[in-house]
Amino acid sequence: MDRANLKKPLWISHRGYHNRAVENTFEAFRAAVDLGFTACETDLRITNDGHIVLIHDPTLLRLAHDSRRVSELSRFHLERIRFAGGGKPFFLDELVREFAGTNWTFDIKPEKGLQTIRAMVDWTRSRRLEAWLSNQVKFLLWHKDHEGFLKTLWPGAVCYARKTECRRADLAVLIGLPGLGGIQRNRTYAVPPKLAGIKFFRSVIVDRFHREQARTVAFLPKTQQDARRAVAAGFDEILTNGRMVDSDLS
Repeated sequence: MDRANLKKPLWISHRGYHNRAVENTFEAFRAAVDLGFTACETDLRITNDGHIVLIHDPTLLRLAHDSRRVSELSRFHLERIRFAGGGKPFFLDELVREFAGTNWTFDIKPEKGLQTIRAMVDWTRSRRLEAWLSNQVKFLLWHKDHEGFLKTLWPGAVCYARKTECRRADLAVLIGLPGLGGIQRNRTYAVPPKLAGIKFFRSVIVDRFHREQARTVAFLPKTQQDARRAVAAGFDEILTNGRMVDSDLS
């Protein structure tokens, strides 16, 4: 395969560019978009009054020194929280209003995941945003039944391979027997920088997935050198906490 003719990868900013701002805040996503990212990843949770808030952890302890659970709070209470590093909780309706042109990966957290899915779909339909959800959003879910529920409500939903699927597929690809990995056509699999102590951002790894007609996302390169390796290896997507790198570098 001629690596020089590979398409440039889709760069996804993990929770926004939180080297400049607290993760999952307006400021973090604004920084990512200003840096040139066309896609961002964020985490969805539901409040006790049915609003969707973009917070990774089940509690506010890490970000706001507050041990309360997100799902036990109302939007009214969350809007009055201020994170220790600056910024405040960001909500789905604000995301759509402020970043209408950005593509998204929605990581729907497993705690109250079914309620979150239902609320997200209902809210989308009530605002007539079906085209936005279909064209600009992909999903990561943690349980098979959650993915099944989402696809029942939203048959066209595009979902990444779940963590357990990725582990199985990555191990099968590592030993050169991708057929044992249960790899599904057109599904996207997360690949870490290393597996079993072996550097995994290599073209031979990506090629094995591509031969199964699957896609790959480089999952959180730890350094810019790792990111460059992911580009050179031909990954379809790169999910990163850092900046983008020149796709012509090797």
